Amino acid sequence: METFFYSEIYDNEKKHWWYSTRRKIVHKLIRKYLPERKELKILDVGCGGGLLSQELQKYGKIVCIDLSAEAVNFAKARGVNAEKSSIIDYKKENGYDCVIALDVLEHCDDDSLAIKNIYNLLKPGGVAIVFVPALNCFWGEQDIVSHHKRRYTREELDQKFRTSDFNTLTLSYFNFFLSPLVYITRKTIKFLKVELKSELKLNNPVINFVCKLIFGLERVMIPKIKFPFGVSLLGVYKK
Repeated sequence: METFFYSEIYDNEKKHWWYSTRRKIVHKLIRKYLPERKELKILDVGCGGGLLSQELQKYGKIVCIDLSAEAVNFAKARGVNAEKSSIIDYKKENGYDCVIALDVLEHCDDDSLAIKNIYNLLKPGGVAIVFVPALNCFWGEQDIVSHHKRRYTREELDQKFRTSDFNTLTLSYFNFFLSPLVYITRKTIKFLKVELKSELKLNNPVINFVCKLIFGLERVMIPKIKFPFGVSLLGVYKK
């Protein structure tokens, strides 16, 4: 991602509808799929502004990594153990109960290699929680400025994880209810050739409240309900 984007995440992720609800979904998935494990060792890959890593400290020992020095510094400012590294280069076999990679794989030249390393990083029985952007019909300016290399279908993501010997615990599209609005907005931006460095700039308190309310409905439904499509895709996989 562009360097300026990390400061925008740091400034906005606490209250922004996307980041705040996404964090709540992660907490819900940890409680569901790792309920018996105490003092978890968690690796947060692509830590961004570091707020999720900070919140995860209540579960045990947290390490976060990011390729961006800016992201690492923001995470350290929140009191998190952060290191500058990529998911492909980071090596600590069988070291973690949980690896979290939110919107990371789409940045990797070789996402299959990244997934294989996630497998190696997990303890036996460990869990990977992964979010990625979904479906090429939602490709837009935000993908370009974020340096995304791809968006995924449910089948593509599942095949890549199963090839690395993971077992699927849950897999679903999400950001379903807001997807028509996202689609129209991105196509309009493309048609009008609007230069937009970040979709965070499209937010205001009213939009944020409404989107948080709508997206919050999905948080209640996940992972019981599998949505047929959505702007994003989440997967939980077990080693």
